[in-house]
Amino acid sequence: MTDEVQIKTYTYNGVLAPICESFIQEKRAVGYRYNTEAKKLSEFSRFTLAFDCPANELPKEIVQAWISKKPTDSERNQYARFSLICQFAKYMVRIGYPAYIPRRDEVRKVRNKYVPYIFSRKEIRAFFKAADAMTRSLYSVAPRRHLIMPVLFRILYCCGLRVSEVIKLKGEDVDLEQGILTIRNSKNGKTRYVPMSAELTAICTDYDKTRLVGPPDNDWFFAAPDGGRYDIRAIYDTFRMLLWKAGISHGGRGKGPRLHDFRHTFCVHNLERWVANGSDPSAILPILTAYLGHSDFSCTEKYLRMTAEAYPEVSRIMQDRYGYIIPHMEGGNI
Repeated sequence: MTDEVQIKTYTYNGVLAPICESFIQEKRAVGYRYNTEAKKLSEFSRFTLAFDCPANELPKEIVQAWISKKPTDSERNQYARFSLICQFAKYMVRIGYPAYIPRRDEVRKVRNKYVPYIFSRKEIRAFFKAADAMTRSLYSVAPRRHLIMPVLFRILYCCGLRVSEVIKLKGEDVDLEQGILTIRNSKNGKTRYVPMSAELTAICTDYDKTRLVGPPDNDWFFAAPDGGRYDIRAIYDTFRMLLWKAGISHGGRGKGPRLHDFRHTFCVHNLERWVANGSDPSAILPILTAYLGHSDFSCTEKYLRMTAEAYPEVSRIMQDRYGYIIPHMEGGNI
């Protein structure tokens, strides 16, 4: 499901404007929010005004000028333009118009410099022991933090959610009878349902008895002291404090562990369990893709590549048994 209220509209210019609009409409029709891409395509349509662009045609000259590296460009910005114009060009060809589809080697490869931190099970136990030992500080500006954080971090680890998804949970999104979380308007603009274990559901049920309940439009499951949503920075500060208390060293800025590493650890620990149980990941990985809220398996593949580098023992077993699933590492590219 897509939350329509989040859809943004943009104006397209030039002779390719009608095709730009139909391309965005098709993407949204199959469930993508596509706000960032729609805005970027609007910029591209204005960019074409500087050229003598034929009607219903996407010339090589315009494409290469669009994807060329600008002085202030990062590799990711350049690649984002390349990726979008590739999709748009393929769409034009599919509906019968001539269009130049750029090759991958026409832009620099984007390298993922961060290697995720995979918590060991011992570290996970130590982290939650520290979280459960939190107490209310007499002079704290967040007097309920010791009740919220142990539950919030468990949802991050046990459900593999993004931290942005956790802080957006409202009371109505947490079905304690069925043990299901409703994740609305996630990264790909879709809503998905995430089941919880019986143990996690019981923990959330106990917490629900003490939580601050707000009005329907503002009833955050993890409400901040002012009744609004918790700020990610405040959650990260607590995360760093608990790492220190659990004896888990932090590598410094950009080196982790990060909050998002709970999501990576969720994937790795599930892969480890599947391998140990002799399950066939080819049958289960599509479930993991849906559970994580990825738009397709290629996104989940990124986690598998990082797993291959960060958790070599699981990678070795997986390669021995299911080498057709886990892709080989290529210098950390994603």
